[in-house]
Parts: sequence; C-alpha cells; structure tokens
Amino acid sequence: MAEKSTPLARPSWLQALLSLVVPGLGQAVSGAFSRGFYILLSVVTLSGLAVFAAAQRPRYPDYSLSFHAYLAFVAESAALLVFLLAIYWLVRRYAMRTEFARNAATPAFVVLVIIVLGITAPAMIDTVLSAAELKKLYALTSLLTAFVTVAIWAWNIFDAAHLRSSERAPGMGTFYMLLIAGILVLGTRIVQINPEKAIREYKDTGVILSRIVWPWKVAFDYSESELVATADIQAPCPPGATPPPVAQPKEGQPWVSVTPTCGALSKRDSTGKPIFGTLLSIKGGGFKPNKKVHIQWANPLGDAFTPRGFGPTDIPVGPDGTFTTQLYIPDVTIPSVAKGPQIHQLRIVQRGAAQFTGKLSKEMKLALQAMLESIMMGLMATAAGIVLSVPLSFLAARNLMSTLHTTTQGFVGGVIGLVGGAYLGKLAGDWLTPMVGGLEKAPILTFSIYLVLVLGLAILAYRLLGRALTSAAEHLPAPVSLGIGIAGMALVGAVVGYLLGLGYAHGILGITRGTEGAVAAAPHTALLGAALGAFLGAFWAWRLGTSTTIPIGQMIYATVRLILNIGRSIEPLIWAIMGVIWVGPGPFAGFIALTIHSVAALGKLYSEAIESIDPGPIEALQATGANRLQTIVYAVVPQVMPPFTAFTLYRWDINVRMSTIIGLVGGGGIGFLLIQWIHQFQYEQAGLAVWLITITVATLDFVSASIREKMV
Repeated sequence: MAEKSTPLARPSWLQALLSLVVPGLGQAVSGAFSRGFYILLSVVTLSGLAVFAAAQRPRYPDYSLSFHAYLAFVAESAALLVFLLAIYWLVRRYAMRTEFARNAATPAFVVLVIIVLGITAPAMIDTVLSAAELKKLYALTSLLTAFVTVAIWAWNIFDAAHLRSSERAPGMGTFYMLLIAGILVLGTRIVQINPEKAIREYKDTGVILSRIVWPWKVAFDYSESELVATADIQAPCPPGATPPPVAQPKEGQPWVSVTPTCGALSKRDSTGKPIFGTLLSIKGGGFKPNKKVHIQWANPLGDAFTPRGFGPTDIPVGPDGTFTTQLYIPDVTIPSVAKGPQIHQLRIVQRGAAQFTGKLSKEMKLALQAMLESIMMGLMATAAGIVLSVPLSFLAARNLMSTLHTTTQGFVGGVIGLVGGAYLGKLAGDWLTPMVGGLEKAPILTFSIYLVLVLGLAILAYRLLGRALTSAAEHLPAPVSLGIGIAGMALVGAVVGYLLGLGYAHGILGITRGTEGAVAAAPHTALLGAALGAFLGAFWAWRLGTSTTIPIGQMIYATVRLILNIGRSIEPLIWAIMGVIWVGPGPFAGFIALTIHSVAALGKLYSEAIESIDPGPIEALQATGANRLQTIVYAVVPQVMPPFTAFTLYRWDINVRMSTIIGLVGGGGIGFLLIQWIHQFQYEQAGLAVWLITITVATLDFVSASIREKMV
C-alpha cells in the first residue's frame, strides 16, 4: 500500500520517546487515539500469538520458556534492526546523490534486511536456546514474529515523531504491510503449513491419488479367473481365547498359512498415524508362478478391503508357486455391542486376465443410486424451503412491515389473544386427537390438527381481541384508556420478566451455584423478574400515552430476521448431525438439515428482494383503496418473481452440492457412501463418488444457468 504524500512535520522527540516506552502512546498524546490504540493492539496481539504459537511444538506447551525466548528474540531483533537502520540512514544521506537512487534505497533496504535476517537467524536462535530447548519451541516462528514486532515498534516511533494530528497523519502503508507479514508468519505456523512435507510425501500418495483421479476401471465388471486362499484370524484376542487353527498346505490348490492366528488390532492416534498391532507371518503356495498375489482383509461382517499402510499388499510369487510376507493386523472398527469371538479373514487373491463385460459394477450401481438420492434430497429440500420461506420473507421485509402500527391497547389485546388462542387450540387438540388415534397411530393427522387449531385460534384471537381493545379504547375516556394500556402492558411485562427470571436462575445461576442453588433461587428471581417486567411495561405504556402507536411491524420484522439469521449461521453439517440424532442416519436427516438452512437462506434473499422493489405500484394501489393482501398480490409479487426464480435455482444448486457433503455425518446420499469407501481404503470406489459429484454439480450448474437465462 502506497504511503500518503503528506509532507512530514517537524519531529516531536517527546512523542517519539512516549511511543518508544509504550507503542501508540505518542499518537494518543497528539490526539490520534484510534491510531495509537490500533498500534498498541497490534503489538500486544502479535506478541501474544507468537508466545502461544511457538510453544505448540510439544504436547504440553511450555509458555514460560516461549515467553522468555520471545523477549530475548525481541532484544536481538532490536539490536539488528538498529544496526541496519543506521547503515540505511548513512547510505541514504551520504551516498545517494540522485532522486532515483534515493527511491531505490528503500526496496534495496528491505531486501538487505531479509538476506541478513536469513543469514543471522540460526546464530540468533542458538544464542538464546539450547539444543534441548529447541525441541520445545518453534524458534524460527518466534524469531520472525519478534523481528516484525520490533519493526512495527520502530515505525511507531517514527510515526509518533512526525504526527501532529489525525488530519495531517503520515500514511500507514508500512504499518499494514508489517502487520500482514506478522500475521502470515503466525498463520503459517498455527495452520502448520509444511510445503516440504507435501513435496516429500507426494510420492507415497501418488498411487492413491492416481486411483482417485482415474477410477473408471472399477465402474465396470470384468470376467476373470481367480485363485483364492483364505485364513481366519481372531482380533482382538482376549485372555484365554482359543485362536483359530493354523491352515495347512494343500496339494493341488492354493493355500495360505498365517501365524499367529490371534492378535491385537492396529489403531490410529489423533493425527491419523497408525499404531501397529500384531505382526502376522504369512506363507502361501499353490499359485501360478512368477505372478503377483493380492492381499485383502475381510472384517467379521464380511466386508473386504485392501489393508494399505500395514505391509505390502501385492506380493510376487516364486517359480515354485509359493510366497512369504508379513502384515500387521489393520485397524478395523469393532462395534461396542459386538458379542463373541471377532473372526476376521485374510484373503489371498491371484487374478487371471480380465475381460471387459460392459456391465456396470456393483460399486457403480451403488454410487449412481446414492447420487440420485442426493439430487432428490436437494430438490425436495429446495421445494420445502420455498413453501416455508416465502411467507417468512414478507414478514422479514422492512418496507412492508414498517407501516404496521398498533395502539397500546391493541398490542396488549393481540399478545393476550395470541397466547390465549394458542392455549385454547392446544386444549382443543388434546380433546380431539385421541379420537383419530393420537401420535402413536396417526402422527401426521394428529400434528396437522394441532397445527391448524393452535395457529388458527392464536391468529383469530390475536385479531379479535386486539381490535376489540382498540375499539373500546377509542370510545372510553382517555384516562380509562390509558389505564387499560398500562395494566395490560404491566401484565405482559410481568409474564416476560417471570420467564426471564426463571431462565436466569436455571441458566446463569445453574452454572455458578449448581443445580440445587438454582432451584432454590428460581422462585425469587422469577418474582423479581416479574416485578421488574411489570414496572418497565407499565412505564413504557405511560410514556406512549394514548396518541403514540407501537411499531408492531418492526417488532415482527426484527423477530423473524433473528430467527433467519440463527438458522443461516449454523452450517448444514451441524443441522445434519442434529437430524441424525432426531430421526437417525439416512437421507431424511439430510433433508431436514437442508430444509432448515434453505428456509433461513431463501427467507433472507427473498426479503431483500422485496425490500428493493419499486414503491410506486404499492403507493398507486394503496391510493385506490386496495387492502394489504391485494397490494401484495398485484404490486409486490409481479416485481419479485424474477429474483425469486433466480434465488430458488441458485439454492437448488447449493442444496445438491451440500447433499453430497452432509452424507459424511450420516445424512445419506453419495457422501455417506464416499466416507465409507475412504474409511475402507477403497480409493478407486471413492474416486467414482468424487467424479459423480463433480459431473452432477457441473451439469446442474449448466441447467440452472440455462433456466435462469430463459426465465429471469
């Protein structure tokens, strides 16, 4: 970022001294409080993050050692920077005669600093830390961050010396660049970016990546002859267990002998690195000579996979048809509810020449079926999202809701009617639903009856009681009308305060005092909340009086917006986990997750489209005496149809893409199949799933773009 060309003011040595002691203090003294605060915050934040990041090398960080090392690096960096700045000042003052040379001095100085720091860094680190301490810290991260912090501190002194006011402040380009450099150094360490490891270990993953990138061989069936030999292995091997017998050689047919036949499963640590279990010695014979055999492992359920990473899996056969090898028992998940001996099977397979049959493989059929499931999951979630989000979007549109106002009496009547009507609806549902079988025999019908009764009676009572109190207030004397409003708002405030008091007791006090203390305090906090709520409600009604109205539309708008923001801020993966807990693994859980997120996202997009419409048609219809419903149907809907269509198609595209991901947590679809294949190290099959996801998303993107072009 280029510096401002504002001429530098005459240096203020007092401000420079203050900023030398405390970064940003000189700026604050000169009146640039925000500037000084940001400088101090940057120095403190970089230092804190440097101490934290440098100490993360061992499992148990030593922050004391990291802090003292960081202070020593700051001192060394300050000495080195002062030395380099002195050279820079002397060269620029006495050696640079032309304007071009002076302009080139700064980038040359930056290059010099990088070179010198790179050369001196090992010596600076060795001066501060011993060989044993180096194993406890990321020393280079600490040193580089210390140097950047010192550079910011030095710039801060120069800035304070030439700062007269925030209106005539020097540019902050250097500060921003140094701050970004420090963040990048820390981010590289915190994220553990290691290009050397990626380059060094690419060779080991090249085989796996090639299978994922080009998996089409497993998409079709091939007819081939196979020679197969198997051996049983028990794992885990509890004390006193009787292991399976060792298989013996068989004349004229393939055989495999494994010792021991009972052992421990391999495991993986928190980083995914295998902790090897029992090492098996494997001998086999009866196979075709001078060809390879392939090792497979079948878990107790019979699911076979290639145990890569636990020993060689493609073994050459000798001229006599025999082979020997070793293999660690791989990591296999054994359910906690499993009973009896867990017998695995080692399979030795030697395949003959394969012939293409043209038929889809079992894996390809499963992948296509799961992909169709994902597409339909996204489509159904989009359809449900449209139905639920359209009415919410009108309630979340500020321009439509801002015109809704009501009197204090109408607000009180509406709230009481809403709660009372909902309660009456519940009572009516409790009386009616047993006649149709209840939740156990007729859950959908029962839910529909409750929904209609509760919502219908709540809305009806809201309208009737609100209008009744409003009409009564218009015909009553002003003091009586005001009294009704004050009493009603006090009642509403008391109920809200009572509930908040209970929530405070069981929430906040439940943490600080425990469950028993919260239960004991709940009645008192509830009564206190009710009293405070009643007072605030009555005071608000008194301030409003009889002439001021309540913006009920704005309150509905804020409530609906809050609900939409909560639903949208939680990722579909989290909703999918909740859906799995609710209805179990499968596509239904994924549908629930996508629907909730679609309602929140589409509700926001639709409401913003409504807010951006031309108000002219609305005003014209209102001038003719049209009611609110007619205004929405004839003035709002025609204007929002094009953006609604575009947003809907875009959301369908998002839902299809997300439906392929939420399967990773049990939400059904192709993602569920993908994660299973990855866990079983079946990378060719996983590649099929990845390719199908890519092709489907690209196709849907093309289709939705074509539809938008024609309809929008």
